[in-house]
Amino acid sequence: MSNTINKESSNEFDSKYGILDLNTPPHALMCGLYKQSFAYYTLRSRLPITLTSIIDGITKDKDDLVSEFGEESRKEMKHIIGQISKLKYQLQTDKTLEQFDGKEHDKEDWNQFIENLGDGKNSFFKTCWLYAECYMYRRLSSFFENSLSLSKFDYFANQKRNALVKSVECIEEILNVVQGIDCTSDSFKLMLKLNLWGNRCDLSITSGKEVQLEGNPFDLVRSFDHKIIIDDSSFVIECLKSENPNKPAIVEFICDNAGYELFTDFVLADYLIKSEMADKVRFNLKAIPWFISDATINDFNWTLQFLQNHSVPILKEYGMRWQRFINESKFEIAPLDYFWTSPYEYYRMHDVNPNLYARLSEANLIIFKGDLNYRKLIGDFSWDFTESFVTCLRGFMPTNLASLRTVKADLICGLLKGQAENMFKTNKNWMTTGEYGTIQFLAKSTIPTESSH
Repeated sequence: MSNTINKESSNEFDSKYGILDLNTPPHALMCGLYKQSFAYYTLRSRLPITLTSIIDGITKDKDDLVSEFGEESRKEMKHIIGQISKLKYQLQTDKTLEQFDGKEHDKEDWNQFIENLGDGKNSFFKTCWLYAECYMYRRLSSFFENSLSLSKFDYFANQKRNALVKSVECIEEILNVVQGIDCTSDSFKLMLKLNLWGNRCDLSITSGKEVQLEGNPFDLVRSFDHKIIIDDSSFVIECLKSENPNKPAIVEFICDNAGYELFTDFVLADYLIKSEMADKVRFNLKAIPWFISDATINDFNWTLQFLQNHSVPILKEYGMRWQRFINESKFEIAPLDYFWTSPYEYYRMHDVNPNLYARLSEANLIIFKGDLNYRKLIGDFSWDFTESFVTCLRGFMPTNLASLRTVKADLICGLLKGQAENMFKTNKNWMTTGEYGTIQFLAKSTIPTESSH
């Protein structure tokens, strides 16, 4: 993965900024200080490419944007491009994280967080990777929020929408199968796995390059079974079946990507309603454009409109069905919350955002989607691979939890003894390719004693 970084400039950079030619030490926060880590590669290579691609996109689409947002946006675009270039320079020279001073809704939370990092731990490569990456995307959004004409512009929207449009054949195949599916334990596991592997379509891991889906989707899902290295799907089923039948069953989705993955969220949510495992499914979405492909409320609404207006009958039918679920409050968009675009790990939610914690506690199950949510669940921390999920959650237990994640960062917990070591023998980069998946579950009342790995 280091091939994209020029060796000579890399050595000069490492020497100047005190980079250590090591992997992240055990039980340490992951950060760009360790050259052999995915954090270093992300900060040195992936994130600068992302910022450059946004500048290129604005430059290429400048005339279209002026047509949409007005002539005054032309001057503001030039100013924003300058701000993005400065942010890229700050990232590439390990500058300290600046406080926010505009009209950002969450600036006090962010400024307090940055202040609490303390000297020596508040620059891009020396702070925790999670904090640095979240900061970059939050700072990027602030440039647009503080403009007059471009405050509503989602600079990732076209990529997210194209990703869905290019998945139409796959979507049609899935809906044709889903339409006639019976509600059994096997079919539920299939829906969970479809949703899990939808997380492979993540534009941030490819710095915005499209991920093409090929082949029959359910054949692909079944063929990936040996790639699921932790599979607690049986526990998820038992949890939903055993809930109090006199109390409305709520499932919360903490969403990840828009596009194809959000569609698979809808498919799983539809199954939960159809099977009567849930009375309501609530979708928690991002308040701002985030990590390239993360789903915002606009993406959610656009997806429903896209399906409802499609010429393929079954896409139209399901688009209208899911819109009806919204109208009937079977599907619900959660209240907008900036906690999801904060740098905080979830174990801090109880103290930082007690109202959100209390709302989530009312659900029967929370499904956390994707790699970033996983990183926030267990922290960007070098846990032992065999450490238990409950230990790594550090007390975050509002209700029953399930994490569906394709592995795209070099942290994980809950593996069997020797399992990670065997996988490293097969592929030394197995933790960062998105090739492997985990379905991890933890019951609020009882901790699972075994998993089918």
